[in-house]
Amino acid sequence: MALFGNLVNNTDMSGYKRLDNPQGWDNQALLARLYGVATSLGQPRIGTARIMGKDSEAVLYESAGETSLVYVRANGKKIDIGKAPKGGMTGANMLNRAIVLAGGGEDAEGVKLNRAVDELQGVLERLLAGQTVTATQAAAVAASGSTVKLYMEEKLSFSVRDRYTIFTADQQPAFYVESNMADTAYKVMDAGGNEAMVVKKKLISVMPEYTVTAGKQEIGSFKKKLKLTRTEIVGTVGGAELTIKGDMYGGSFNILLGGAMIGSVDKERLTWASCYRIESYDPRNVYLIVAISVIVEALKKLDQKKD
Repeated sequence: MALFGNLVNNTDMSGYKRLDNPQGWDNQALLARLYGVATSLGQPRIGTARIMGKDSEAVLYESAGETSLVYVRANGKKIDIGKAPKGGMTGANMLNRAIVLAGGGEDAEGVKLNRAVDELQGVLERLLAGQTVTATQAAAVAASGSTVKLYMEEKLSFSVRDRYTIFTADQQPAFYVESNMADTAYKVMDAGGNEAMVVKKKLISVMPEYTVTAGKQEIGSFKKKLKLTRTEIVGTVGGAELTIKGDMYGGSFNILLGGAMIGSVDKERLTWASCYRIESYDPRNVYLIVAISVIVEALKKLDQKKD
């Protein structure tokens, strides 16, 4: 990732970011500013990491992963944020991990590191803009312990009429999702079979658009946005802008509402299935996060039909 990132600014790559450095901060200046910010990555230090095949000085977050770390490096007029192997990782270790990733995208650690890079990007963008930052939302979420985690089995193929079950961590049903024959509506029911909300596709639109309603009240409206590197969803909920940051189709993305991260979706292999972990950082947003997950699956099915 970093090889291509060194050619141009890139704030959209997963696991690597490059930002402008108008203040001309060096690594020591970066450390001084980052050390006072509470994150989910632990405390940083100045050290040496293997970046693009070379040992380079950088600000290191060594607690970010078990086999890899996250670095922030002053690189002239740019600042690089990325992930690198920890010291002691042999060529064989790296090759084995590369084979695992080639078989099915990022592993759990890779997903965690990508999210850590996104977290530091947000910190640095605010610091570079002259804002005061004392803690990240991810740090607050980790400390609160109030997140809700649900699991939806990954579908390798789609049927004419899909039915999903969304489970709790102990494999108890939390929601049921049923599509109609035309894939224009998805009914989301609670564990008792009662309708909780409906996801409907607009019949006439340039790009696919969906509305989410609970009873007669509209929760939000969303549409597919085609970017150069990946597909995204944008929308509004209660007048606030909702965006997705990450790899939507790859099954690893953050959900932001009004600029604040309210949830995430990641792939996770449990003992009973390969699943998407749907995580809401506030119990009040569970329905919204589930609805976004349903829309992502609907868009994937539409693209599969086109292919």
